[in-house]
Amino acid sequence: MNHFKRSFIIEKPINEVFSLLYDVNKYQNFIPFCKTSNVLQQQDDYIIAQLKLDFFGIKSSLTTKNTIKNNESIIMDLQDGPFKTFHAVWLFNAITNQGTQLDFKMDYALNNPLLEFAFKKNLNTVSESIVNAFKEKL
Repeated sequence: MNHFKRSFIIEKPINEVFSLLYDVNKYQNFIPFCKTSNVLQQQDDYIIAQLKLDFFGIKSSLTTKNTIKNNESIIMDLQDGPFKTFHAVWLFNAITNQGTQLDFKMDYALNNPLLEFAFKKNLNTVSESIVNAFKEKL
């Protein structure tokens, strides 16, 4: 099992940051490697979300159940995709009225050794580009 974590600050109110991360349908418009993004099912406390990705020429689809606590957390668990296991958490913390700390933690293992090698090798660079995409969107 592989582990990854990252923390960063966005100079926006927590409700704006949470709203952007919660709005999966718009990911395809600004997140690198994301070709389509859809909410397949929505309930009061969770959504089932599907992302179709093109990661350095390797195409895959990832479906997660995202348990939602408004302005607190988004917990993602694998439903279908290239992972043997996948569990990730976004934690939101208001540090000022105009500042939000985001903590991202992920535990994963991929089914495809080639994809796992490419994913692990590029994870820091990819995560940086995704963080920048979110910051620019806000």
